Amino acid sequence: MRDDSAGPEQADGKMTGIVLGERQIKMLRVAVIAMGVILVLGFITVIARIVYLVNRSSDTGTATTVSQPIRDTARLALPPGASVRHISLAGQRLAVHYESPGGSGIVVLDLQTGKPVSRIEIVPETPR
Repeated sequence: MRDDSAGPEQADGKMTGIVLGERQIKMLRVAVIAMGVILVLGFITVIARIVYLVNRSSDTGTATTVSQPIRDTARLALPPGASVRHISLAGQRLAVHYESPGGSGIVVLDLQTGKPVSRIEIVPETPR
């Protein structure tokens, strides 16, 4: 076994090692241990956050709560020759996009009352 306390090795008159004092070695050891602890705590934090987000997302339901019952049937009057292009449901409102020979439009229907809330006529912009 070799005794390194004599100092760095010399090869052809050049120094080939680093001399560290006992105090520097202790400081390095403390720094390495502290960085290891920080890494472990960081990994634990990331894993805990992932578990929290997974559990939280499964708790929140996607079902919509209805305070008032939705009508079984509703009538929506569209212009003659109109055809429905798209419908969209948001809460208690149903938006119906239609096209007719006279132009296109959107009707917003309240599902609780069964009556139209709003009618939007889509017209081409007039040139200025």
